[in-house]
Amino acid sequence: MLFRRGNPLGLIRDPVYGYVDFDKVVEKPVIDSEAVQRLRWLRQLQLAFTVYPGADHSRFQHSVGVMNLAGLFAEQLLREIEEEGLGGYSVEQVYYSARIAGLLHDAGHGPFSHAFEEAIYWAKKLPIANHEEAGYHIVRHTGIADHLEAEGLSDLVLDILGPEPRGGAVHRLIRKTVKEWVYPADILDFLLRDSYYAGTREYGAVDYTRLIKLSHVDPEDPSNICLEERALSALAEYLHARISMFENVYIHPVSAVFSHTASLMMRLTDEKTQYYTEAIERLSQGDPSLYLRLTDYGAIELAMRLAGEGDERLAALVNSILYRRPLWKMVYEQKVSIEPSQLRGITGALLLNLSKEIKRRIDERVREELGEDYWISMSTLKPTPPVPTGYIQLCRVKTGSPENTRRLTIPDLLESEGIRLKILIRAYVPAHVYGDEEKRRYAEKKYMEILEEYITPRSLLSGITM
Repeated sequence: MLFRRGNPLGLIRDPVYGYVDFDKVVEKPVIDSEAVQRLRWLRQLQLAFTVYPGADHSRFQHSVGVMNLAGLFAEQLLREIEEEGLGGYSVEQVYYSARIAGLLHDAGHGPFSHAFEEAIYWAKKLPIANHEEAGYHIVRHTGIADHLEAEGLSDLVLDILGPEPRGGAVHRLIRKTVKEWVYPADILDFLLRDSYYAGTREYGAVDYTRLIKLSHVDPEDPSNICLEERALSALAEYLHARISMFENVYIHPVSAVFSHTASLMMRLTDEKTQYYTEAIERLSQGDPSLYLRLTDYGAIELAMRLAGEGDERLAALVNSILYRRPLWKMVYEQKVSIEPSQLRGITGALLLNLSKEIKRRIDERVREELGEDYWISMSTLKPTPPVPTGYIQLCRVKTGSPENTRRLTIPDLLESEGIRLKILIRAYVPAHVYGDEEKRRYAEKKYMEILEEYITPRSLLSGITM
């Protein structure tokens, strides 16, 4: 560990790593900040506990885990960087910046996390577009910024958390240890932690130690990471774990129903009060005070108060979540597989935008054909997150220094492991319709007709290349 010599250290007991050390001078003020402590009141997996009762852990726990892994990852890479390659920073400053950026990477999440994203950020044109931008504003406009400035860490931490890296090679390299890499600290921790709490450890098994210890600074590009060839099996296990967790935990059909319910609840709440919109607008203007009061529990309480004033729709949504009474049931599921070779030249962002556009068109048709209370979920099961380079640089270590061997594009990597990108579409009907066989079969037939028109590998990929 590269903590400042002489600084007192604290310990956080953690079920995944045993203990997580932290610096009481540099890191404790950030851990104790309102921005980070609020994360105790946001569940990491939104409403997955309705299916997996143990999945009741918080985003605070995950953020501490990412801090730990980002530090280990940065320490591994910093061993190979000469002083002139640090962009004017000390090894200590880069190390702390990676850890603190990991701690703060989820600071902008709203109540029920991704359900809030769908209900508020995606539904409106707001001055802040998503939770990552919100987190960036929170760090800039709270006492965290002053503390980081005093420690000489502000520019690097903000560059790691910001929408695009503006600094030099070390900025882009350390950003990859936290996010924007095939196996960043963020994803490594959430696979390990979420599978532990959900009771599905067999799905989230990842050898994070091997992946980190066999990673090096790319000798031909100091802003990039290279991975030793002998770690490919660990990388393959990681890719399969990511897919397994998405299919079995993150987008479980019952959990999706409750996330949809929470999204509707918050959208109706905001229509009545403008509370969430105001919190985001004030944050964009430099006032994070209202946003820092947003929690899962606060969202339920606000909706309950409005429901108590006679809003029957809100009352039904709140009661559904509180007493685990699903208002919708899945009637149809379609899975589309896309060969890795068909993904060449297609970015993750482009695929995401296309999926959103196709879903928007399907939603319109569903409302026209079946009504407002019918809906679909559409999930892209990507084995890897978006990678800036589009490839993984492989290497071998001889005489102590890495030597590049070959570049493995993401499609080639997936093809070599027999992994396909999957798009999973699920169609839902109101619970009372599900109990009526004639109405259920009619809805299922309509869904099949609509999806047949929009969802095929050919239609998806032609849409991408149009």
